[in-house]
Amino acid sequence: MKRTLSRSIFFLLFAGIIIISGCSQKETRVVIFHTNDTHSNLSNLPVLAWLVNREREKEQHVLLVSAGDIFSGNPMVDNYDPPGYPKIDLMNRLGYDVNTIGNHEFDYGPDMLRDRMEQAGFPFILANIDTEGSVVPQPDPWYIARAGRRTIAFLGLVQLNSQGIPSAHPDNLKGFRFYPPVEKAGEFSYLAGKADAVIALTHHGFSSDTLMAWRYPWIDLIIGGHSHTLTLEPRTYNGIYVTHAGANLQYAGKVSLVFRGRELVEINAEMISLRDVPGRDEEVAALVEEYNDNPVLNRVIGRLSAPIEGKPDLGSFITDIYREFGNFDFAFHNYGGIRVNRLEGEIRIKDLFQMDPFGNELVSMQLTYGELQSLIGNSLSSRNEPSVQISGGIIEVHVTDDNQLKEVKVFDNSGNELEYGKRYLSGMPSYMASAFDFKHDDPGTGMGIVTAQVVINHVSKHRDIDFEGSERSRIIRHD
Repeated sequence: MKRTLSRSIFFLLFAGIIIISGCSQKETRVVIFHTNDTHSNLSNLPVLAWLVNREREKEQHVLLVSAGDIFSGNPMVDNYDPPGYPKIDLMNRLGYDVNTIGNHEFDYGPDMLRDRMEQAGFPFILANIDTEGSVVPQPDPWYIARAGRRTIAFLGLVQLNSQGIPSAHPDNLKGFRFYPPVEKAGEFSYLAGKADAVIALTHHGFSSDTLMAWRYPWIDLIIGGHSHTLTLEPRTYNGIYVTHAGANLQYAGKVSLVFRGRELVEINAEMISLRDVPGRDEEVAALVEEYNDNPVLNRVIGRLSAPIEGKPDLGSFITDIYREFGNFDFAFHNYGGIRVNRLEGEIRIKDLFQMDPFGNELVSMQLTYGELQSLIGNSLSSRNEPSVQISGGIIEVHVTDDNQLKEVKVFDNSGNELEYGKRYLSGMPSYMASAFDFKHDDPGTGMGIVTAQVVINHVSKHRDIDFEGSERSRIIRHD
């Protein structure tokens, strides 16, 4: 009897071990939707809500994450009182799980960032920041999401420019300290032992993401932003997927993770055009319509006789208005600060805020010819093409056949090269004056008006706008 009982107990224990072993190998599927660089866009949020909620009905574990730059770009959000609140309200309703702080999260200033972080029903994360000297509470460097018994760690990182700060107005970054993102990421290798999967949720651009993939094999996946890269097909570097969803909420990324026990055994990634999604969430759509119903910003203030298209011509339109307003010799605007590609027909206040959403002040500076050369030369693109537009003259970039920069020249509208012993009154957005790396003895004088308002006032005054673009830069190649 005892032997029979012992055998029975042994059999039950052995069967239990098999059952427990089988349970440990149970598959867990986690679906992650991701967005980046949405820039206050609201229009596609009802579609995204429908898409995510439909997935939540089918799958047990669904996450929704943001890789930064949720603010700046939509006047209905950026000029709301308080700024940015509509985006936070809608992200809360969609059930976002986490957002990495992007460079444009600083655009409203530290007080507004703190308030929006407090109102968010999801954490703002960032590993390469120290907020001790600011009113903003120190964000956690990472966030761990749970999917049943599985855990997924998201590590937040933001880009830094040549001045060692994110690409935002320096006045909004006072009191913060920043650390190089790729190097800082190396301090968090312990996350691989803390979670079943590690995802870098970054806002430092595609090239930095690929570098990080080669350096840190303990990362399982990189979901990124900042460079507005659209990876219609996921790309792998060192066996690590890197995926970006473009910008302005035209696309949403979808990643599926499959775990067998604690082991991540499969990753699948795809990109979804929100234009092609067949449904929308009507409650979210009604709220978007309510936020968009701003009679002041919707007011028509002028009309264009012909469309203005492309950053060079839009830049010419803007800088001509600056030059007239400030009676400048030259005026400049950076292409990155122009957030639309076309103006046409009736012009509303919101159109001009959308074109220039960052709230920069117009600044006047007395610059020598050498300082103007420094301004233009240090702002050239990687292909040595001008990334700023000028009013009052012509930019001439001289390069070798293999595209090495030789020199930059500036000519006035009469075709005369500028004089080295003379100073020229120049106007530009405060972002250029503060954040661009160029030599200048004059720190600049603020003119007490934001750049978008200068354009709004001009259009309101003239009403019928007849503008024709012109070539204002040329590249000269030498043997």
